[in-house]
This record gives sequence, structure tokens and C-alpha cells, in this order.
Amino acid sequence: MFKVLDVPTTSITELKKAPMAIIDLAKESNTGVYVLNRNEVAGVVLSEHQYKAINKENDQLHEEILLLETALRLSKTDIVTFTDKEVRASYDVEIDENDGWD
Repeated sequence: MFKVLDVPTTSITELKKAPMAIIDLAKESNTGVYVLNRNEVAGVVLSEHQYKAINKENDQLHEEILLLETALRLSKTDIVTFTDKEVRASYDVEIDENDGWD
């Protein structure tokens, strides 16, 4: 059974007929417009402003997660650390300054 959504909906047929009208509806309602195909959600139409706002919020949330993960790692006291030499070892490698790599 199809659940009635509290957001604007349209059909794929209507989207094909008048795409700008659907985008304008998304702007006016300040929410996405669900596009239905045989009473199943096929996609959501957003205005450019809504799309950018969602991406900005997503980026901010990812940044916050990164900061929290970093704080958690730094708060741990039972960690083992290694020196640079232990990690990379020491290799006697000759560097050819004329190898063509700049």
C-alpha cells in the first residue's frame, strides 16, 4: 500500500512535460518534489539552492565526524608509537637528479 507523503509529488510524465514547473514547485515549497513512477518513488527534484545546501550540510557533518574521530584518537593513552626510521626503515638509495622527474 502506498504511504501518502507530506511533500509535493509528481509523475515522470509531468516531469517530462514541464520540468521547470517541477523545479519551481520545489523552490516554492522549499522541499524536494518526489517523482513517482507507477506509485513508486523514482527520484527527487531539488532546486539548485536546495542541492547546494544539502551538499554543504553533508560536508560540514563529514568534517565534524573527522574532528571527533581525531579527538578520540588523541585522547587514547594506551597507544604504541613508532619512529620514522622504524616505519620507513633506512634504505641506501642513490637519487639520480637527472632522471627526468622534476
